[in-house]
Amino acid sequence: MRFSWIRHITSLRHATDIFLGTLFLWVILRGLGDRNPLWAIISFIVISDPDVHTAWPNFISRFLNTLTGCVIGILTLLIFGPAEWILPFALALTVLVCTNLVKAPGSWRIGPATTAIVLTSALIEKSSWVGFEQSLRRAEEVLLGSLVALILSWITSKMRRNTQLKSQPPEAAE
Repeated sequence: MRFSWIRHITSLRHATDIFLGTLFLWVILRGLGDRNPLWAIISFIVISDPDVHTAWPNFISRFLNTLTGCVIGILTLLIFGPAEWILPFALALTVLVCTNLVKAPGSWRIGPATTAIVLTSALIEKSSWVGFEQSLRRAEEVLLGSLVALILSWITSKMRRNTQLKSQPPEAAE
């Protein structure tokens, strides 16, 4: 019975964090004129964790892989322009860079997904500029969503630590 109660409290904490972070990002970004703050919200959800020691590596990995995908997408557009044949090569290159240089376990898929978003935007509109704009927007939103998750995780960790210290008898806290 106790395990069920603990699981309920934990799920309530996760739901509250997701609610607060999403509300914050939605209100702020929509207020700044962002029509669709999807990437900030997705990044927030992916990074969110009540333990800041878990959230931090998630943050670093998400940001580095996103940045890698953006840079490769932009460089590809600068060198070749919005040519359809470049997509598979750019995605393969991004995988190689993410798995061999960034080396963030499990999240290497973020890099090529980002490159795909940057390049397909440019290919559909037949404009490198659209790809550049998409790259900048995605990087900004991923950074913001990830930072909000990291800050909320830090606050949650501090609150949980303070609650644990207050509930301990005085001799156990020393």
